[in-house]
Amino acid sequence: MELKKQLPLTESLRQALAEGLVRLAARRRVRRQALQLAAMSARELLDLGIGRSEVPALLRGVPHAHTDLGTRR
Repeated sequence: MELKKQLPLTESLRQALAEGLVRLAARRRVRRQALQLAAMSARELLDLGIGRSEVPALLRGVPHAHTDLGTRR
């Protein structure tokens, strides 16, 4: 009987651990991307179509602010 009472806690602990691992992996991915972008020259970034000042927003996942007004209908 006591074992069944502990199962939900174990499941919630397992879920919390899994969510923590997902967050950790995401932070590592962003850190790796930041290091890669920081190592690029301004010219290389411009070749990708971004400026150095846009890098922090890109790493935060903010959508690209530029719009091509010539293609709007």
